[in-house]
Amino acid sequence: MYTKHRSYTLAGKEHYHARVMVDPTGYLHIDIMEESDELDGEFESLSFKTQDRKTELTCQDAEHDWRIALQGQDARELVTLIEEAKEEYETLMRDLC
Repeated sequence: MYTKHRSYTLAGKEHYHARVMVDPTGYLHIDIMEESDELDGEFESLSFKTQDRKTELTCQDAEHDWRIALQGQDARELVTLIEEAKEEYETLMRDLC
């Protein structure tokens, strides 16, 4: 069970770069390089909404409220990584019982 790391170029005219870390314990961490901004969120607080060729990733919970725009392909990869992380965590918990 390892944290998976990816680098994405955000959608939009600025083309900022984001380092994304998917933690199998249920957390996402995003570091936007040009803004020195760090975004965190639990998997359960994330939502993806696709329009045209970009996808808006939103986190809304009591502690975090943010949104970023991803390229469609990057968003699909991120959804897959999150699903894989959830499955890995569930497998580990079952194995421990």
